Amino acid sequence: MASRGLRLRGAASFLLLAAWLAAASAESYQKFLREHFDFPPSEVPNPDRYCDLLMKRRHMATPHHCKHLNTFVHADTPRIIEVCGDGGAPTTGDLRESADVFPLTLCKLQRGSWAPDCKYEVTRNVERIVIACEDGFPVHLETEVQN
Repeated sequence: MASRGLRLRGAASFLLLAAWLAAASAESYQKFLREHFDFPPSEVPNPDRYCDLLMKRRHMATPHHCKHLNTFVHADTPRIIEVCGDGGAPTTGDLRESADVFPLTLCKLQRGSWAPDCKYEVTRNVERIVIACEDGFPVHLETEVQN
């Protein structure tokens, strides 16, 4: 009887762990979308201020901190998710490199720019991307690959 109780507790612990991991994975995917997804690209009054506005809107440029570097991917979510499957190839660790190129905007903090007035240089490009995936969803944008 005691072993049955242990098995039930073990199964319950496993289910709780699985649920926690799924929630953490979903949270990581939502963070990936907040930090790197912008499709269709947001309309801004001055294209040179795109990064300044998006970094603030997405809470990566705050009154206390300016994220130094960030890339926005301008493609729909199914296309990005595909990199975690047939649209990407394994590289190192849990990273996958996209087979196709994506339109990107790179936001780089300007030299001498400090919070709360974070100012960014805007660079637009079309390149392959390297992402980390969990449960078939992107959770981290590692880099873009120079063609």
